[in-house]
Amino acid sequence: MATQKPLQALAVIPARGGSKGIPRKNIRELHGKPLLWYTVTAALESGCFEDVVVSTDHDEIAHIAEESGALVHHRAADLAGDEVTLDAVIYDAVQGKGRQYEVVATLQPTAPLLRAETLRKAFDHIRDNPHIDTLISVVNDPRLSWIEQEGRIVPNYTERVNRQYLPPLYRETGAFFLSRTRCVTPTSRFGNEVAVFEISPEEAIDIDTMQDWWIVEKYLERRRIAIRVDGSRPIGFGHIYRMLLLANRMLDHQVHFFLDESQEEAVSMIRNAFYPHTATPRGELISQLITHQPDIVILDILDTSAEEVMQLREKGIFVVSFEDLGAGMAHTHLTINALYESTIPYLHVHSGQDYYCLREEFTHTSPITIKEKVDHLVITFGGSDPTNQTLRCVRALADFLPECATRVTLILGLGYPAEAEEELRRFLESSPLSGWVTIKRHVLSMASEFKAADLVITSCGRTMYEIASLGVPAILIAQNRREMQHTFGHSENGFANLGLGTELSDEVLLRTVRELCEQWELRREMQHRMLSTDFRNGLDRVYRLIMDTYWKTTGRNRKRG
Repeated sequence: MATQKPLQALAVIPARGGSKGIPRKNIRELHGKPLLWYTVTAALESGCFEDVVVSTDHDEIAHIAEESGALVHHRAADLAGDEVTLDAVIYDAVQGKGRQYEVVATLQPTAPLLRAETLRKAFDHIRDNPHIDTLISVVNDPRLSWIEQEGRIVPNYTERVNRQYLPPLYRETGAFFLSRTRCVTPTSRFGNEVAVFEISPEEAIDIDTMQDWWIVEKYLERRRIAIRVDGSRPIGFGHIYRMLLLANRMLDHQVHFFLDESQEEAVSMIRNAFYPHTATPRGELISQLITHQPDIVILDILDTSAEEVMQLREKGIFVVSFEDLGAGMAHTHLTINALYESTIPYLHVHSGQDYYCLREEFTHTSPITIKEKVDHLVITFGGSDPTNQTLRCVRALADFLPECATRVTLILGLGYPAEAEEELRRFLESSPLSGWVTIKRHVLSMASEFKAADLVITSCGRTMYEIASLGVPAILIAQNRREMQHTFGHSENGFANLGLGTELSDEVLLRTVRELCEQWELRREMQHRMLSTDFRNGLDRVYRLIMDTYWKTTGRNRKRG
């Protein structure tokens, strides 16, 4: 197919200095650049125009236009008044160039989100359709509306249906207005054949009020964020829950999840949360991330490798990792370890309970009241409980708890093996605890379960933060040596930490439970220490740390299309 001959085209950007709604609007700084810069840059980067001209009556606007790369046409004072139409301004600029163009484009400086790629597509459309005299940017905005007719308010539709079934209603945006030069006169830019070119609602925003300005600022700060996360029965789903929390906080941005396709339950959780996601073989995930071209990659996969982090950084991607003690931690832009302390004091590593992302159900649940008697004990080890601490706790406490008339709820993790559950149930049937124990597996609200508890026995994982947020006295038993590195779960923060479960004797466990059941004031002190930590602002603290570090590292310049 033969290449189309390029059209000789002129872009005119009308920008006068008399803005009243927003003072100095056209040169006011928006996300680090003068407003006018965005439209000039889009026009230049589109490659569609022989000349890009700013028509103005204002010296400072003229200076900004030239600094942005545009030519300047100094319009006369009689073309700068409120009553002057754009037709006369555009015609004046065309005449001022003193050369022939085939197409003249009017581009508004108040549409800073218009992309160069959109301009190219519109320009191709008018070039490929020579019968079109005028091409106007529009947004399809169908809606139920009413009009006044002969003194009565009547519907402006034939049938009342849902919006998606309404016929197209094209609203002019003013972002661009392409005209054949022969159609440009002091009173018009329309020809006989008018067509519309649909653009996105984002690009259609025209800044007229401060509210428009705030909305555009939000769009300009929006970034492409890729979240790479793992979750399975062996490692649990805490990483998934945390990243869903963070994604919910990042609604201002374009978030996309990347998952190992073999982790089917994790993929299902993200799918059911209605987030865009890519599930692919594990070995292809880094290349998929790079292909996505994100601004930020968040890795919640435990230990990272130096190789995978550097692959991302070499592409100019800002890299964040969570709970990362791997070799890659030294190379990230930011690492957040709520559970672990780094052995090396890296400046980019932030550790401690201040960075724990508390789930919403706990954020909105008030602390428990400490009662004199422990009526209800909750035992939960989440995940698969590989060393079956659930059963060992039940065996160790089987004689003591009925004596105290203490009810017990066992909450089993999704990965708790069926055969282990069968063994647990067989033991309970013949033990003194029979009739005192309730077993639960698919719990919808852990906050409700902990709220009803007087004492909890659990592992040293993320659950301890949720328990602490409600001030529930707790005994911690580590399931593995990695959990032993979790720095928060100790007496200074209100916990009774009994160490590694495989090294813990039943006698020590029983003695600790007995002591806590008998000492109401000790449990009150545990709660006091737990509630001294502010968990409810942790998620917002983490989000702000990520974005503040990103902007500080990369600057605030907008990426153009």
